[in-house]
Amino acid sequence: MKKNPNTLYLIDGHALCYRAFYAIKELYNSKGMPTNAIYGVITMLKKIMKKYSPGMIAFAFDSKGKTVRHKKYDKYKIQRKPMPDDLCVQISRIIEVVRAYNIPIFQIEGFEADDILATIAKKAESKGIDVIIVTPDKDALQLVNDNIKVLSPRGREDKIYGIKEVVKKYGVPPVLLTELMALIGDSSDNIPGVKGIGPVTAEKLINKFGSLSGVFEGVETIDKDNLKEKLRNGRQMAELSYELIKLDLDVPLDLDVDRTVLSEADNEKLISLFSEFEFDKLLKELVSSDDEKGEYSMLLDKKKQKKFFGLIRKKKFFSFSIALDENQKVYGLSLTVEPKKSYFICLEKKSGFPPDLKVIFDDVSIKKISYDMKQNIHILREYGLTAKNSDFDVMLADYIIDPSKSHYDLSSIALRSLGYNMASDSLKWEESGQGAIDFDNKIKFEPVCEESDITLRLYQVLYPVLKEKKMMPLFENVEIPLTEVLADMEDNGVGIDVDYINLKSSEIDKELNELTCEIYKIAGEEFNINSPKQLQNILFQKLELPVIKKTKTGASTDEFVLKKLSVMHELPKTLINFRELNKLKTGYYDSIKNLVTDDGRLHAKFNQAVTATGRLSSSEPNLQNIPIKTKRGREIRKAFVPTQNDKMLVTADYSQIELRILAELSKDKALMSAFTEGKDVHTFTASLIYDCDLKDVSKEMRSVAKTVNFGIVYGISPFGLSKDLDISVKDAQDFIEAYFERYKDVKTFIDKTIKTTQKTGYVTTILNRRRYVPEINSSNERVKGFAERVAVNTPVQGSAADLIKLAMIQCFNEFKLSEVKMLIQVHDELVFEVPKNEVLETSLKIKKIMENVIKIDVPLKVDIESGKNWLELKVLNI
Repeated sequence: MKKNPNTLYLIDGHALCYRAFYAIKELYNSKGMPTNAIYGVITMLKKIMKKYSPGMIAFAFDSKGKTVRHKKYDKYKIQRKPMPDDLCVQISRIIEVVRAYNIPIFQIEGFEADDILATIAKKAESKGIDVIIVTPDKDALQLVNDNIKVLSPRGREDKIYGIKEVVKKYGVPPVLLTELMALIGDSSDNIPGVKGIGPVTAEKLINKFGSLSGVFEGVETIDKDNLKEKLRNGRQMAELSYELIKLDLDVPLDLDVDRTVLSEADNEKLISLFSEFEFDKLLKELVSSDDEKGEYSMLLDKKKQKKFFGLIRKKKFFSFSIALDENQKVYGLSLTVEPKKSYFICLEKKSGFPPDLKVIFDDVSIKKISYDMKQNIHILREYGLTAKNSDFDVMLADYIIDPSKSHYDLSSIALRSLGYNMASDSLKWEESGQGAIDFDNKIKFEPVCEESDITLRLYQVLYPVLKEKKMMPLFENVEIPLTEVLADMEDNGVGIDVDYINLKSSEIDKELNELTCEIYKIAGEEFNINSPKQLQNILFQKLELPVIKKTKTGASTDEFVLKKLSVMHELPKTLINFRELNKLKTGYYDSIKNLVTDDGRLHAKFNQAVTATGRLSSSEPNLQNIPIKTKRGREIRKAFVPTQNDKMLVTADYSQIELRILAELSKDKALMSAFTEGKDVHTFTASLIYDCDLKDVSKEMRSVAKTVNFGIVYGISPFGLSKDLDISVKDAQDFIEAYFERYKDVKTFIDKTIKTTQKTGYVTTILNRRRYVPEINSSNERVKGFAERVAVNTPVQGSAADLIKLAMIQCFNEFKLSEVKMLIQVHDELVFEVPKNEVLETSLKIKKIMENVIKIDVPLKVDIESGKNWLELKVLNI
């Protein structure tokens, strides 16, 4: 279809909302508002405007309440389900968006959008204007003629209906489509039609008799008695159906064609809406930021540098960003004191940075503002700079405000919080003073100047939000101090016994070769064991084992499937062993060896702004995932050793921290007493569930109770518990009910947490860490159920994260000037390197700090172990 600026595009807003809602899966902003339909409608609207360049455009929406069709037939659309709640709340916001695009909206009480579109189309046609009706609804096809067409949006390829297309699809011209549908009916709208008459018969009748009235006038000439009887009995319903299907061309409205002429959108309003909905991609397309770009200069003149440093001392704050080249080497710094005005200071090859720069970085009275402070601490240390009083990291501030977002990208935060599109390439160069700068090498200072400028602007926006949400204590007392702790841990690294790694890797190689031969022997042929497709062929074609689960690429061969099949055949069991060993070798032994640096240490990264619960994560490698459940998996820990013979490893692990926090949050007397009286909580729970004395609790009973205890923390369902315990869903339900019968306040806590989260849209931890759970009000039961489990678990797991972070900070401060080094944090465990002659004294200090890190009613307990490596540890009874 040719683009025609003189064509009026009429959009069925109601139909598009439904299509968008079901086309896009659950989508919410951080406040819990569903946004999938809004996003879908905007996307379709943008596509229409880009692809067809309409000169005129208008929307029509259904109004609330009954229409004239309901008066004619009280069963009209009676079988339709009510509009989903998640869609209902988006309709008014979609209308806001359409109005922000300066597109007129027609919505008239008592009339459907179809009728409004039909009336506008005919009025426009009478004025000599071509019309395209945009709707997936077939009712609009009855309007098609030489001047009116229907565009049905269909993903990448839209379908345009003219007269020929309608005839091809339905066998009759558009003017007879209403007659045809009156015979067939429409089940989606509960329009009856003539019972027993389908599309093929209806098409023959209309083409033979020319109209609906012609069919009934000539009914006696029909040869088939059965069909004749159907028509006689169904005439009244057919005529009613005709009235219901026929679009109203006389809706009382005035069409001012000038109003439909496409005009400039209200960008300010759209920016506000897209920011609220958190449509970063759409926002980036919309925002140019040309008026917001700053003036950035290079400070080459020493006098101007001195004057600028004097301004920083006076203001008592500055934001900064570090310039790195393609080899990740520093070539300069940018500093900002006033928004939109940043300065760049070069790193001189011989003299390094100016001495005055070190002075302001060392001055604790001057606030330093940056993005990703931990990474900056690492870099600055290489050049003798220490950012003392680095008390604002915009990445961490954004993370605390809403942990569900992505925070490892400054441009995304700028777009989301400032409506600013970072695009430094368009900035102009400005030289300040004279200096020996080789401009032929294209020293780029604008991007880093923009970064420090945006960092300062973000500080001005995010700081008030932290205060308003009462998150400053969490930010200032936990997250900011933790950056230096983590930077030190990453610099320290942990010693690795490379000889042990090589030995284990060789042993596994030998076992893998043996297993490969065994697999080929069992299968009766050689094949690529790591190829899912070839494995599918062996298991399900050659061996004819049953298909347990299907994926897009065929029958699944995952671990769950292999375990199910292993009771039927020896090959799946052997494959499980092969996969476990292969994962240990490639995923752990080999990857750890490759990451060990020249100092013989592994310098893993600890990530502060990743998880939604507040827990730290680690990478390069992921220490959190080192297996502990199997003997072969635990052996990996033997490679982690002190770097000196006169040192030992000391581990401090919070005992059952999440259950203790659950007891604290729920104030359940029974659960609290188990901890305050020093009982084994799993044995205690088993005695309650099984209604027996503590002495009568067996190992198996305790194991079940342990699974239930931790399952409750994670909001486990009867189905989930049945899988974990390999019991029936009913038995699992009985266990859960027995648990809540004994721990009634835990059930009250869970119910109250879910109810509060449904109202507020978020949950908080002991230290007021916030996590948004918008899906908790979803109409999708599966999604809602998952959200409820998140709402229950987050206060528990998030509070545990808060406590271990506080403990890390206090331990760091205690041992900062000693030889004791904190090396690793994994879940609720800390690993230290300690001089041998100080193990007992240090362990006592660590235990005291961790058990008293925060005052709560439930006692915290820390288990201390020590050894020559991370595997071979002995309990210290202190």
